[in-house]
Amino acid sequence: MELLPIQQPREVTQEIYWIDEQIVSRLSSRNSKHSLSFGTKETYRSVIRDFNQFLQKNDLPVNDESLKRYFLEIRLRLKPSTLNLRKYALLKCIKAQIGGDSITRTMIIEKVFEQIPTYQTDKTVPKDKCPSEEQVIKLVQAAPTKKTALLIQFLFKSACRVSEALNIRLTDCQPVGFNVRIQIFGKGNKARHIEIPRPLYDAIRREYQGKMYLFESKSGKQLLRQNVLKQIKRAGRKIGLNISPHVMRHARATDIHINKGISLTATSRLLGHADPSITAKMYVHDQVDYSQLFSKDRI
Repeated sequence: MELLPIQQPREVTQEIYWIDEQIVSRLSSRNSKHSLSFGTKETYRSVIRDFNQFLQKNDLPVNDESLKRYFLEIRLRLKPSTLNLRKYALLKCIKAQIGGDSITRTMIIEKVFEQIPTYQTDKTVPKDKCPSEEQVIKLVQAAPTKKTALLIQFLFKSACRVSEALNIRLTDCQPVGFNVRIQIFGKGNKARHIEIPRPLYDAIRREYQGKMYLFESKSGKQLLRQNVLKQIKRAGRKIGLNISPHVMRHARATDIHINKGISLTATSRLLGHADPSITAKMYVHDQVDYSQLFSKDRI
C-alpha cells in the first residue's frame, strides 16, 4: 500500500483507509531492543482489526477525527486499561506505517494522540486473584498430562511470563550446584537470570526431550501459547478456578514477598521489573479491611 504524505498539519494522513496488520511484524525488526512478544503482536493485530472495521463501517480515512470518534465510541464499553492499551498500540502502528522516517509526520501523529485521553488505572493485582501455594499444588495434580503439570510447576517456581518460558533454549540453561540457572529474555529483550531446582529441570528434560528448546512439542517446535492456555485452564476448571498461565506469575510474586518474606527488591529482580516500585504497586496488598474498619466506627 502506497502511503501518501501529510499535506495538512491537522491530519494524520490523507486517504489512508486502513492500517496494515503486517506493520506489527515489522515493528520488532525495526529495533530489536523493543521487540514485541508473540502475545503482544496478537493483541496489536486484534486492535488494528477492530479499528479497521470501525473505519470501514463509517467510511472514514485514518486521521485525527476518525481516531477521536473511535475512542469516543469504545470508551463506554471497555475498561480504562484496555483503552490505554488500544491507544498505545494504534500510536505505535500508525507511527510505524505512516510516520516512517519522517520526524515531521511522527510529531504530528504524536500531537494527535495527545488529544486522546489516557486513563489512570489501578495496577494492583488483588490478593484473592492470586492462587495460594496449596491451590497451585491442586492445580498441578489436576493437570491433564505430566507435561502440563511440569510446566505449571516451572511457571510458579520461576515466576516467568509464559512467552519467556516458551522461548528458553537449552543453551540458556546452566547447572549451578543444586539448581539450574536460566537466562531469560523479557520485555524489550531485557535479559535476567532465574534459577529452578535441578530435580525440576531434570524432570522437564526427561518428559519434553527438547533438542533446542526446554519446552518442545513432539514435532520439535516450541509449544504454542494458545495450547498452554487451554491445558492450564482445563486443569483450573477441575478445581473450580478460572486461571491462566500468567496467574502463576502473580501467585509466585505474592507467595515469595507476602508469605515467605523475600524482600521487595529481590522479588522485583526475579520478576524482571525495571524498578521495585512497579512490584510494590502490583503486589503489596495493603488494602482496606472494611469489616475491621466498620467495627470501629461509632456512627
